[in-house]
Amino acid sequence: MFVMKSKVLIIGLILIGIALIIIMKYSLSSKQKGQKPQKELSYFTEGIDSIHTDNYANIYLKYYYYMPKTIEENNEKPYPILIMIPGLSGNGEGFVGQKFKNFADEENFIIISPSFKWDHENWESKQSYQYPSVWSGTALLEVIDRFKGSKNISISKFYLFGFSAGAQFALRFCLWWPDLCIACASHSGGGTVIPDYYVDVKFFITIGIEDKSRIRIARTFYNKALEQGIDVIYREYNGGHYLTQTKIDESIEFFKGINHGNGD
Repeated sequence: MFVMKSKVLIIGLILIGIALIIIMKYSLSSKQKGQKPQKELSYFTEGIDSIHTDNYANIYLKYYYYMPKTIEENNEKPYPILIMIPGLSGNGEGFVGQKFKNFADEENFIIISPSFKWDHENWESKQSYQYPSVWSGTALLEVIDRFKGSKNISISKFYLFGFSAGAQFALRFCLWWPDLCIACASHSGGGTVIPDYYVDVKFFITIGIEDKSRIRIARTFYNKALEQGIDVIYREYNGGHYLTQTKIDESIEFFKGINHGNGD
């Protein structure tokens, strides 16, 4: 008899426990239904898109973009754009480090970084992407037009940042279409670029002293720019053919000074 009562008591306690669990779950579910879902805070828009070109090595030219939310939410005025061109056949997304994103956030800049692929077959005839007047400059303008249309924004002046093959592109683009450009930071560019006429673009040219095959190229651009009355800064650093954090930091400060000086 005692055993039976104990079993009944245990079963009763189990049933009460189950009932309490059900009541608690129902109560919690009701509270959650009454709450508004929390949104993840995002302070920027970024992504990868592409355009079609006629160049065999860049049939689908990919590009990375980064834009602070403040621009997307206040699109009544034009904003400056930083165009970042990596080294030979480099990846645009990987080229845009966090310091550049911080710069874009602080200064209200858009960043576009194309992933050009080297056109080896046409390199000797100067038809590869390092020569923007042939096809790649027009492709970049198409990228920017596509981005502007998709985000319903306007763009003011271009700031360019390039390393190695990207530095070649940046310098030549500024000479090819100077009315669009305001500043260019060019690091360790190969391929001689001669500014044989005045352009109203400010240049920041750097080279590593161990990058011996390119020192003459960098110095030539600097000296020719001075002859034409172009605003140019030239610096040599210890080291070889690579992009250092110092070059990045000083480029950002260069861009900031120009941006503040022009009231953009």
